[in-house]
Amino acid sequence: MESTTAYIISLITSFVFLLLAAFIANAIKFEGGSNPKDPQQRKMWFWVLAILCPVVIFLLGYFVFKPDANIMIVNKYMTALSIGTGIGFMVYIIIGFGLSKMFKNGKVGNWF
Repeated sequence: MESTTAYIISLITSFVFLLLAAFIANAIKFEGGSNPKDPQQRKMWFWVLAILCPVVIFLLGYFVFKPDANIMIVNKYMTALSIGTGIGFMVYIIIGFGLSKMFKNGKVGNWF
């Protein structure tokens, strides 16, 4: 049960970070001219959130949802949380890449 909680925390946090990245990308205005800097800002924010996503997943799972039980259950939960953190990071990158390719002419298309 605790392992499932760790995986659910990872997936929900990854989707929240993707929504935040999309919101930030849409909030950055298009710049005119021959050398606009707005695509670089969108890409930078996507990767900053990509770095913060696993950190927040792990800290949230460790400090908020860590079970108060015997050491075996806590060890299983910590293993699941570590794996879930990696899965959450990969979900963020893979879905972000997919969204970037689906909306390649929009603001989200600047992520990759």
